[in-house]
Amino acid sequence: MPFATDGFFSRGMEQYRAALMKIPAYKAWFDFADELNRFGLEMLSDRDIPRNDNQRLSVSVLFIRAHKSFQASLLLAEKGLISDARTVLRTAVEGSIALNVLASDATFLDRLIEAHHYNQRKLARLVLNDLGYRALYQPEQIAEMEATVREVDAMEAEAQKKLGDINWCDVALKHCKDLYQLLYRPLSSDGTHTTIDAVHRHIVYDANNRIQELKIGPDIAKLVETLKMACLSFIWVAVPFTHLFDLDGFSTRLQTLMRRFTELPQDEPAGVVVNPVT
Repeated sequence: MPFATDGFFSRGMEQYRAALMKIPAYKAWFDFADELNRFGLEMLSDRDIPRNDNQRLSVSVLFIRAHKSFQASLLLAEKGLISDARTVLRTAVEGSIALNVLASDATFLDRLIEAHHYNQRKLARLVLNDLGYRALYQPEQIAEMEATVREVDAMEAEAQKKLGDINWCDVALKHCKDLYQLLYRPLSSDGTHTTIDAVHRHIVYDANNRIQELKIGPDIAKLVETLKMACLSFIWVAVPFTHLFDLDGFSTRLQTLMRRFTELPQDEPAGVVVNPVT
């Protein structure tokens, strides 16, 4: 199962991670991320979530979601799928923003619910108003979408206001500016969105900046930065989680982990080449 025929499913990718671990800067960050992962699982272990406390329940669900995304980004990064790892992290950061806001303002859950209904109606209208899309659905499905539109219209009438979506930029700049500016934005431009930076990731250039070939295999460009962002995304949800649940022992340990974060290699290693085993 060589990479040339099986790509990232090749058995050679099993040795790829081992090769990454031979590079001190990468190993330091992967080891630290692994410790954060176990720390997160310990925080969730035997946690009694009050079923009648919507704020704590919602924060717990968002923490679990962020923790899963954290793990997913590491799995992708260790296979050299850096752009995909960054895309997952961008999604995780949006959830982190929601968690941080909700941890300090329980009423933000109402905005999440409002945005849910707003987008359910928006999707229904998109299908109902386009004859081409509408023809793809069964009559009972059309009836359900029409009911959704009526229900959300009734909500607006009762509340005497228009429902709306969430502007994550405005929310983040008010509650957690650094999370938005230092993680959300760069992960959007080199990750989620189709930008020139995203395109460059898949091209190999020579010393004169001429295109040599397309990059089909694993990528290590900005791997340290990506692992730093992954760890930061976890820390950003762990801090409010420990505060909301009064986890004093965990808060102390988290402070120690945050100090260690600053002591890890901050720069990308120079002259490194890691290829999948063929």
